Amino acid sequence: KAQRRAEEAKSPPLLTYPARPIQGGKLELAPMKRGVWFAEPKLNGWRALVHTPSGTMWNRHGSRLTIAHCFREALDDLRALADEGLLWADCEALERRHNVARGTLIVLDAIPASPIFTPAYTERRAFLESLSIPQELYSSGLHKGSEWPLLLTTSRMVCSQNELHAFYSRLRRANSRLGCDFFEGVVMKRGGSAYPIQLRGSTEECRGWVKHRFVH
Repeated sequence: KAQRRAEEAKSPPLLTYPARPIQGGKLELAPMKRGVWFAEPKLNGWRALVHTPSGTMWNRHGSRLTIAHCFREALDDLRALADEGLLWADCEALERRHNVARGTLIVLDAIPASPIFTPAYTERRAFLESLSIPQELYSSGLHKGSEWPLLLTTSRMVCSQNELHAFYSRLRRANSRLGCDFFEGVVMKRGGSAYPIQLRGSTEECRGWVKHRFVH
């Protein structure tokens, strides 16, 4: 407890609200996006922003995450990556909404520590893939459980509507195998999009990101 209080005392103020994708509606009716776009799974969990050196977690509204203690192993793994340059991580915290991978943090993006240096999504993704974080495998159906407390989300560049729909369908099939709504749809990220660092409000949307939820 004393160590945890010391870590909280040295944690910085919230850097930004987690980036919020715009609503893209039903994927089947959406036109193909122009330019270079990547697809990531929309996961069913709690959005969490993590300051890795201190292990401090905030929810998408900018409040301290009350279930941070459930992710101690993952926070320890993130703390080990702080020396490699990952100081702020945008994550999905998996706990309580289903029984798959409870206590796991899935890294969605790397947040620049300074709003002056704003690398594109492709650069941030390349940096994350250079770190020793196992990649999420639930969408491929390789396993149902997880021995890793920290995972990196899947990301696929989509060059055609057929590729995007195939990825989208694969996530729906994975839900059937897993027996729960582990995936909620897809999040599309423009390859050149910067991470929007802002404290104006938690409901501000990022125009370079679009989410398409499953329609039941």
